[in-house]
Amino acid sequence: MKKFCLFVMVLSVGMVSAANAAMIQYNLTGGSGNSPSIDFTMSGVTATATATYNGFSNSANVSRDSHGLGVRNGHLDSSDIDGFWRNDYLTLTFDNAVSLRGFNFGHDTGNDEFDLYVDGVSAVHNLETTGGWEMFSFGTYIGNSFTVRASGWNDNFVLSGMKVETVPEPALFALMGFGLLGLSVMRRRRS
Repeated sequence: MKKFCLFVMVLSVGMVSAANAAMIQYNLTGGSGNSPSIDFTMSGVTATATATYNGFSNSANVSRDSHGLGVRNGHLDSSDIDGFWRNDYLTLTFDNAVSLRGFNFGHDTGNDEFDLYVDGVSAVHNLETTGGWEMFSFGTYIGNSFTVRASGWNDNFVLSGMKVETVPEPALFALMGFGLLGLSVMRRRRS
């Protein structure tokens, strides 16, 4: 009976840690102007938007309007994320690792595509921006930063929203592992 109670307690810790993984939706619309970075905090998780062009080393401004976030890399550049003249990169960096669950785009012209980078590494190319939310399964893309880039010179759009899910802390999994280890030690002693 003691083993069963301990086992239930260990499983409860594991379920609580999984239940703490909450979906967070960022609304990136509203406001106006250009800035080197913009912070968004939802449910205690902060995302910082930054912009670059032609890679990650050339700083640009994050452009913000009623439709969402874009990139402005010069006075002749539009405020969209586009591939015309210079390739625009919009990066959202989180204070903790999260699982990317989805993007919502604005200013979409119907056949726009984007490339996704996770923690600065190319993850996937030519994803569609149309049809509302582009959704991903939990655990497909886990990282601290996610970058959207226009796939081609004729792609231009803004990022209107983003959904992420918190990732349970490794310490909770370690606690659950120690509990299971304790169960196995108790079983051996009784045998």
